[in-house]
Amino acid sequence: MSHYFGTPYARGAGYVVDGLSLPVSQRFEADMATCTHCQKAINLQKWKKKGAWCNKCFAPICLECGKLMILHGCTPFIKKVEEFAEQMIRYDQLGLLVKDEAGHVLEQPKIILPA
Repeated sequence: MSHYFGTPYARGAGYVVDGLSLPVSQRFEADMATCTHCQKAINLQKWKKKGAWCNKCFAPICLECGKLMILHGCTPFIKKVEEFAEQMIRYDQLGLLVKDEAGHVLEQPKIILPA
């Protein structure tokens, strides 16, 4: 099975064609985007029927993140990465990270990030 990623037809989206070796009637084609909260691939045609929108990010998000946004508010993926990095720095400063002689982290502590 082959894939083709090309020019988007929807602004800010990607376009995927799956099954180039198949007849045209059997190919899967869709405009795609990524959820700004979890980086999940979103099929925009399906998203129109079942999807969510973040007014703070001003972007489409997946249905699961839409449900979490009602409880926890807007939490973009980059914010989750930054919080993880900050917690790793704090753990390192407190001496809670297990490292080898070269300074590589051998065991990551359990860090709980917001959903």
